[in-house]
Amino acid sequence: MKYTIRLVAALLTLTAASFAGVTVTSPANGAVTNSPVHVVASATPNSASPVAAMQVYIDGGLVYQGTGASVDTYLSIGGGNHQVTVQEWDQAGSTATAAANITASGSGITLSSPANNASANGVVQVTGNAFSPNGITDVQIYDNGNLVANSTNPAVNQSLSLAPGSNYIVVQAWDAAGTVFDYPVTVNSGVAAQTAAPTDAPQANIPAGAGSKLNIDEMGGWQSCDACAGPNGAGPVDPYSMTQNINSPSIDGKAATFWLGGNVPWGAALWWDQLGPVDSASHFVYDLQFYSNNPTVAQGLEFDVNQSVNNLKYIFGTECDVRTNGGWRVWDTANARWVQTNATCQAQPNTWNHLTWEVERVGGQTHFIAVTLNGYRQVLDLYFNAKPMGARELNVAFQMDGDEHEDNYQTWLDKVNLYYW
Repeated sequence: MKYTIRLVAALLTLTAASFAGVTVTSPANGAVTNSPVHVVASATPNSASPVAAMQVYIDGGLVYQGTGASVDTYLSIGGGNHQVTVQEWDQAGSTATAAANITASGSGITLSSPANNASANGVVQVTGNAFSPNGITDVQIYDNGNLVANSTNPAVNQSLSLAPGSNYIVVQAWDAAGTVFDYPVTVNSGVAAQTAAPTDAPQANIPAGAGSKLNIDEMGGWQSCDACAGPNGAGPVDPYSMTQNINSPSIDGKAATFWLGGNVPWGAALWWDQLGPVDSASHFVYDLQFYSNNPTVAQGLEFDVNQSVNNLKYIFGTECDVRTNGGWRVWDTANARWVQTNATCQAQPNTWNHLTWEVERVGGQTHFIAVTLNGYRQVLDLYFNAKPMGARELNVAFQMDGDEHEDNYQTWLDKVNLYYW
């Protein structure tokens, strides 16, 4: 699914481009820029309702989303001509956009992690690349003004230990001509455990008239198994449980807690809830909150949407490698295998994590569009073939995987919602 946005028909040739309530002060229309591009914009709502969210698109693709009426962020950008569009949404559903056409030089720094304003539990992995046609001679990383890494390698892959609190991290590179490139991000380390999530609004755009199944964690009809969660449906047998209507930790006072234990290595447990077939639905937003007390002993956490329709089964299977921050994997339905993606999964322990998956079925394929974790949206745009299946169903599923020691751990789910259209 690609969001359709209203782009301006003509761009103002002023330094600040504005249209219908949005003012973009950076980048200027016609600017030539290195990577990252610095996007600064503010919005005034079109109605009496306050601004709820700001989005930034590059060439029609959503690359940033945040709450409030302003945006000030740095975004990786490749060489060539691009259109940067800023869109605001107010709480009444009205939108406004402004855009600027720019030319990116191809030089500079691109970062894949961390995202600006990301949270970390004492350690963050800085990954990216520096490029200049003159050749990169030096790359440095600063944490709150202190030099913490220095290399001549333009490929950036550095693990940093962070002090508690706000860490202003700057990746800086020099080329042989003396040009300096900078990429700043703020990372919050050691964030205190929350009693509630920062927001429980979906981290994706839901069109008016979309269907929904809300608070699925509170619904009856949940089913489960252990052996079926293993390889070829014949994994270890292990103890597990699900308990609903948990008051704490919870967001709405009715969370569900899932427990996995035992002593058989690599055990797992799977829970799912059938929601009834909705054959007309092809676009889905799976939005939920999860809280894990000890993710370092988990091999992985899986969050799935499954649909069987028109004699085909579409498995939107996703797995977060919470143990090593190895990122997200997604399921190739036809070939029954996990596929590693470039998307990171930096889930925080002992606090609520807000997860949103955007997926669709199209042309007999599953399409994994994007994942947003704690406000950081990453586009995947991956397609896999469905497989033959005669049933008609729509369900959501959650799976906990144990490690080689099968240490006991718990996960809580709350505000489990599925939107579809």
